[in-house]
Amino acid sequence: MGFSLTVYQSHVRLDLEAKEVADQNVNLENLRSTLENEKSIVEASLKRERVARAYALAALETQVEAIAADLADKEEIVKTTQARSNDLSDALRIAEATKKQLTTEVEGLRKDIHDAQQRTDTFFAQILTLTDDVNHLKSLKLQAEERESQLRNQIGRLSNVVQRNGLDEFTDVLDKPPALDGRVIAIQKDLLQISLGQDDGLRIGHQLDVYRGALYLGRVQIRETQPSSAVCEIIPEYQKGQIRKDDNVITNLN
Repeated sequence: MGFSLTVYQSHVRLDLEAKEVADQNVNLENLRSTLENEKSIVEASLKRERVARAYALAALETQVEAIAADLADKEEIVKTTQARSNDLSDALRIAEATKKQLTTEVEGLRKDIHDAQQRTDTFFAQILTLTDDVNHLKSLKLQAEERESQLRNQIGRLSNVVQRNGLDEFTDVLDKPPALDGRVIAIQKDLLQISLGQDDGLRIGHQLDVYRGALYLGRVQIRETQPSSAVCEIIPEYQKGQIRKDDNVITNLN
């Protein structure tokens, strides 16, 4: 009896275990079906993703090729630009050297022009000075020619006077005053000042007679001469009257 109970319990336990296994199998089958569906979905998604990636990769490869071509073009441009830059650098160095040389030449030319201008100014100033000197000399020449003409005429008149008075070039006339006619311009005691002077030919020691109209007043002797006047002293022994201002003074030819 105990054995039968044990067997029954074992059988029940086996049925339960079989049922559990069957349930597990159903669950496993359901899980497998779910997993296969999910796998199909994942595979389809992966396939779509691979296709998309293939397209994207092709597009990227196209972009890479375009970028590579553009990079090659840019590298060529860079090379060309670098070569151009080198040419420009050489040209700039040449231009700077030329500029430096031209600057030096210009400074030299400016100095030459400045020196030439100074020489021109100096020469022009000398020309102006010489022109003024020439004009002055011409004026002096005209004055000299005019004075020469006057002197010639005066010499001619003097020659006539000398001949009429029985004189010649050997006659001593230093003590004789020239023929003059002036007037008394001031009186102080026995001294008087007359309107004739050194420019008129008077010298210290010459004697002149003083008149008021036809009235003889006396004789005076030159004591001091100025270019246009002279100071005379009255000679007492010849005085015949009171000498006044504006009395006439004439040469004593005796």
